[in-house]
Amino acid sequence: AASAQHYHIDDTTHKILDAKPIKKNKRGSSKEVLRSGIYSSGMIATHNYHDIVLFKTNIGHSGEFIDEILEGRSKDLPVPILMSDALPSNKPSVGDVIWSLCNVHARRMFYDIKDQFPDECSYVLGIFGKIFDIEDETKAMSPEDRLSYHQKNSLPLFDEMVSWSKDGLDTKKIEPNGNLGRAVNYLLKNERGLRKFLEVPGAKLDNNYMERILKIVVLGRKNYHFYKTAAGAAIADVIMSLAATAHQANINIFDYFTDIQRNRKLVKADPEAWTPWRYTETIASLNPTKAAS
Repeated sequence: AASAQHYHIDDTTHKILDAKPIKKNKRGSSKEVLRSGIYSSGMIATHNYHDIVLFKTNIGHSGEFIDEILEGRSKDLPVPILMSDALPSNKPSVGDVIWSLCNVHARRMFYDIKDQFPDECSYVLGIFGKIFDIEDETKAMSPEDRLSYHQKNSLPLFDEMVSWSKDGLDTKKIEPNGNLGRAVNYLLKNERGLRKFLEVPGAKLDNNYMERILKIVVLGRKNYHFYKTAAGAAIADVIMSLAATAHQANINIFDYFTDIQRNRKLVKADPEAWTPWRYTETIASLNPTKAAS
């Protein structure tokens, strides 16, 4: 994951019964504060077209999780792309990234107030709708072709929306401290990150992929409610990470877990051969009869 070309990250709250508040640096500061908020952080690290899914539950945010991963990254590798929402807690404090922000979050702020400001929100939602339709048309394109297509078709729409937002504030048609003003200010404040899909090959339009994966944690939380200890949370995170990564590689998770336990000595000797995207080839070389069946 430390060598990935692209990252998605996000958080959801969780509970560890035995967890006690700890002193940790405040994000973006060297000042130590007492922190108690427990979060399950999710990450999708895309490395050579393979998606590695990782979870970590502790007193900390996903920004600290990506810091941990980036600390192991080689300085010789190109600067990776990071997709998240605009919360400061998501911003890495170690290593350089191209920080790409989620346009669905910007859209949602207008969607939530569409009944209060139907005309203004319909305009913005309409532009976002067109941009997402254009994104659907790029599914089979290379990153470079997709960028070129968005620049031709989405860039004028995005620029029009930004100009409309600035004009509304400048002419006082939009009250800056009202609900519509807050949505517009979010768009303008985070414009640089929101438009990365128009500037960088491979930059995503939104963080929906990570939010879908994070539902694994949300579903578990609804079923078992909490972890008792940090050790239990860490073990669960490892199992969920491995299961989710195997699922993204489109292999049978039950068979995968069974085979890596049965062949644990081989796994330990050559972990790379047992990654989900190489597992099928590896198991076939050990058991040609099973592979054929």
